[in-house]
Amino acid sequence: MIMMRPNRLKKTILLFSICMSAISGCSTQDDFIDDVRQEEEAGVRHTCKMVLNVAKPGFEDAVAQSRAASGWSDGDKIYLRFTTGDGSTYGDAVYQGGSWTVSYYGALATGTQAGCTAVYFDNAGPETGSVVTVTENTGVYEDGSGLYVFDGSSLAVTAALKPKTGRIRFSGNGGDEITVSGISHYTSYDFSTGKFATTYAPIKTSVSGGYTPYIYGEFSDPDFPRLNIITATSGFTRCPPSTVFRVGESGYMTIPTETSHNGWLNSVVFKVNDVEFTMIPVERESGSFLMCETETTNALYNAVMGTSRANPQQPVAGLSSYYSSFMSKLSLLIGLTFDCPTTTEWYYAAKGGNRSNGYEYSGSNILSEVGWYEGNSGGALHDVKQLQPNELGFYDMSGNACEYANNGVYYLGGYYRSNEGGCVVNTQFPNSSGSSAYCGLRFIMRLSNQ
Repeated sequence: MIMMRPNRLKKTILLFSICMSAISGCSTQDDFIDDVRQEEEAGVRHTCKMVLNVAKPGFEDAVAQSRAASGWSDGDKIYLRFTTGDGSTYGDAVYQGGSWTVSYYGALATGTQAGCTAVYFDNAGPETGSVVTVTENTGVYEDGSGLYVFDGSSLAVTAALKPKTGRIRFSGNGGDEITVSGISHYTSYDFSTGKFATTYAPIKTSVSGGYTPYIYGEFSDPDFPRLNIITATSGFTRCPPSTVFRVGESGYMTIPTETSHNGWLNSVVFKVNDVEFTMIPVERESGSFLMCETETTNALYNAVMGTSRANPQQPVAGLSSYYSSFMSKLSLLIGLTFDCPTTTEWYYAAKGGNRSNGYEYSGSNILSEVGWYEGNSGGALHDVKQLQPNELGFYDMSGNACEYANNGVYYLGGYYRSNEGGCVVNTQFPNSSGSSAYCGLRFIMRLSNQ
């Protein structure tokens, strides 16, 4: 990984001044008596021409400094919130044709210095009412401790705009499409309340000119940062160092591949309500997918469904008629689509996929090394991941709980009361009742669906 860490963003001073000799005046119906501003209604919008002397903030790849030389462009806007004697009010400053127009609602505090917040966006989306659309590709700059002075005939605002997030992009081959999770980003800003909305949903992006667009945000879990990248054929996870993706800093990471991981693990780790689960890539010509490394545990089922099943690390069993609801809720929580495997997909993964050694059971020719069955289970389910995995890293695909396939016709893999013949990889038995006290679920994510 190559990471370029810029210096701290230099302070940018916003100075708003009304030049009354050069500007004809406010286009409102404000009344002044002896230069004292009368009480105004909070919902009235006031508009004044202003001269704005300000450097434009921004990231640089190598050194983060203000982009004073780039100047301002028509349509640039700064959103403002002013502290007043009885609360706060808000407004904005818009650049057009070489000058700024400043609008605000209600009455500003007069005769004394008061607090002010300034927010500026690079590449913001449309504005509806007081709500600005923000995406993962929007740069957000803010100063929440600015100051303003208004005396009825002039307004001065001082603020130091700084990046509110870090930013990162990914290098790869042109046309590469990836899904990135582990990053939270803003989705909107309501300048009437000063509130940002945030999402943790995965981000879909693609490479053009050697890089994806910059993603602005922060790690979804700052205490345990993790990035997941899902490609068309695989999935990778990495816990980056603390120097990556810090507020105000800019850099890039290289998209991992099967042959060049560069510090990435060839798996994807998700978390739901503090319960983690790992998805392992299964590559095949007819459609690659990610599959959960274990049978769905009671802990994960509880985290998704809000239940309180006992034995958290044992496979959830006997709920086949509810698995569609489980996967619908899981998909909604993660923001990606999960499903039951087909029998073909399940067999391919159980046999070791493109790394298969042709074992009789999933991962070994000796069942007790990889599976719980009548000879070693003691007639009971066991916690997952207690025995050896198969060639791809999947646990318990022979024995323990048998597993449900989405065609609903068969249960696969045998279970803890099966004999050795019942746990051979290609063994299946009919689903005659629609549910089984011995049957669990191992879900997948088809990469073509993401």
